[in-house]
Amino acid sequence: MPTIGHIGRYALKYKIGAGGLGTVYAAHDPLLSRLIAIKTLNLEIAPEEREAFNALFLNEARAAGGLSHPHIVTVFDAGVSDSSAYIAMELLKGRDLRQLRQEGWRPTPAQAATIVRRVADALAYAHSKGVIHRDIKPANIFMVGRTQPRVLDFGIARITHQHDGAGDIAAGSPYYMAPEQVRQQPVDRRADVFSLGVVLYELLTGVRPFARKGLNAVFDAVVNAEPAPPSTHRAELDPELDRILMRMLQKSAANRYPDWAELALDLAGIDRKAVVFCGRP
Repeated sequence: MPTIGHIGRYALKYKIGAGGLGTVYAAHDPLLSRLIAIKTLNLEIAPEEREAFNALFLNEARAAGGLSHPHIVTVFDAGVSDSSAYIAMELLKGRDLRQLRQEGWRPTPAQAATIVRRVADALAYAHSKGVIHRDIKPANIFMVGRTQPRVLDFGIARITHQHDGAGDIAAGSPYYMAPEQVRQQPVDRRADVFSLGVVLYELLTGVRPFARKGLNAVFDAVVNAEPAPPSTHRAELDPELDRILMRMLQKSAANRYPDWAELALDLAGIDRKAVVFCGRP
């Protein structure tokens, strides 16, 4: 396979995808003789800011690299070069949730519940290690098969927003941000609870709860608008799922689930009823 470039010790083989923050390549690791994925960050860094950015980037990469969980992508290495910062991680086969939704895939309630339960387990583990994601969204949930998620990009939101001058406050993607992120207030694990609630709502109903025209309108909806219960979009959903989602999407962080254990208990209760979580794997 031809090489299209190099970064660090890695030989870039082909581009997998690109987004606003970076580009992902398949690359060959000559030390371990295997294909991996390399994500480069596309950020314009002033020379006088480079040293501080590199330190922040490597610190966040070390935190992400210290996470070992079956539903979190494995980070192998990270580094900085003259052209960009990069993260080396396991090469996965599949699609992220955003791509699957764009291709027309609509999960069953059981599939949506399984995905969210496993992402919640991954986030609970990360939070126990002191790592908050800050940017949970479909594009950061990679699917290996239809019910095997891998959470991507731990620390990336904090890196980019610190670089943008917002500090360790605002981070995330508009449709999935918690109200405290929109207000540029400090965040904790409950911001991830809110964002995962938005993802679950979208998976169950096919619509975003705070979709509006224009960024300011989206921000206003996140802070002020109460979304319709998901059962109004999909009548067969268990009403108890409405209650769970509405609690995940509370405007005040204090009114959301305080930890993942209580959320898991409520999800398990629906599971036992076998209404929407039938056939739990």
